[in-house]
Amino acid sequence: MIETAGRSLFPGETDCSTPEEARVADFRAKVRAAGRQWTGNEPDELVELLTRAAAGDPKLAAIVRAGGRLLQDFLDGYQQKATTDASRDLAGDLADGRPLPADVFAGLAPRYLIAAVRLAEPGGREEDALCSVSGQDTLLTHRDGNVVLFIPAGGPGSGERSVKRLTECLGGRSWLATAERDRAQLVDGFNEASYVLKLVMAGLRPSGAYTMSDVLVEYAVTLNERVRTELASMIRPLRAHKVLWETLTAFVDADYSRNKAARTMFIHRSTLDYRLRRIEDVTGCDPTSGRGVQMLTAAMIAEALQG
Repeated sequence: MIETAGRSLFPGETDCSTPEEARVADFRAKVRAAGRQWTGNEPDELVELLTRAAAGDPKLAAIVRAGGRLLQDFLDGYQQKATTDASRDLAGDLADGRPLPADVFAGLAPRYLIAAVRLAEPGGREEDALCSVSGQDTLLTHRDGNVVLFIPAGGPGSGERSVKRLTECLGGRSWLATAERDRAQLVDGFNEASYVLKLVMAGLRPSGAYTMSDVLVEYAVTLNERVRTELASMIRPLRAHKVLWETLTAFVDADYSRNKAARTMFIHRSTLDYRLRRIEDVTGCDPTSGRGVQMLTAAMIAEALQG
């Protein structure tokens, strides 16, 4: 601080030779004093404090308000940039439908194959292998215990080739559901692939690759909430009979083959037949009839989705 003609000058400040300069210098001194006292962290609070420092001087108060708006605009822009920089999970943003900056969106491929994968044995090695066969521009994230891949789709047939590579990589040990969409509809594609995978798992389908066309009946049945609720309530009493539930699960898993289900459960065929009759007593649906087994399978899926 420098002493000049009886007043103190801050470093970088020159002596004021006019009343206007003296007025500005006095206000700057008040601003510095306010800065030493301020303990807040919001621009609005700072503007209010500085406005009080400019009390009695409309011109200075107007400058403070204008400067405050500029400061807020600057901080808003900085915050948006910081948020964008911090969000490194681009695939997660696409899956959740979060808005992307224009330059990031423009950098996406025109079309993607969206793959939802339920690994039989979750682990980093399996994920690394999936990324390796799907290409270096593939985006990866995780949702609901599944690996989600956004794989750029090239010309005709590229999606099928990607599915083939993924299926071969999984070696028949895991479940894969896919959908294909343009970059403007990626969240819709993610929702479709995820729901297909959910139906596949709930329906006890064998491991492999699936699309919407493989679960059209299940999709149509479970999409209606009222139907889904009725189906779940119909089969829920079977949950109280552990052996019967396990029998129905094995029967469905055996693709409705009684011989195969009996072998899987290590029981006699007659024992299986008896349990299937008991399942009909509890649910009202005959699992040995085409209509009954379709109803029970749909009910199992509905009950699993509600769980």
